[in-house]
Amino acid sequence: MKQIFSTLLLLSLSLAMPSAAQKPLNIRDVFRSMPDSLAPYLTTNNRLDMMDFMDARMKSVVTNSLDGQTEMLVLTDDSLSVCLNKSVRLDLWFVPVDTGRVVALRRSYQVSDPQRQVVEERFTPDWRPLSKRITEST
Repeated sequence: MKQIFSTLLLLSLSLAMPSAAQKPLNIRDVFRSMPDSLAPYLTTNNRLDMMDFMDARMKSVVTNSLDGQTEMLVLTDDSLSVCLNKSVRLDLWFVPVDTGRVVALRRSYQVSDPQRQVVEERFTPDWRPLSKRITEST
């Protein structure tokens, strides 16, 4: 009887406690943990500062490590948009899939006045690469 009671108690506690897998994904957490290699001149502190500025309803501009200006344009629970510099924009959002959600990252490069290159990648929420696509438009 004690063994059944113990098993039921453990089962009820495990159901009551949220696990990491049950925690809802938030774009802030994903952006905070983004590898530096995806935006090399945007430090972790830059990313945190931009989110803080957005929360304070201030203009979200930071000086990046190349002494240029980077501005966060949009921040929601599911997406964000950052103008890394005059030529590069970074967009991050969640894409629903059968197993949950994956992270989509789009970097748009203004190559010349009419020509633009877009690199779109998909990642797991812990930044393991899933796919990559490069397109050019004029």
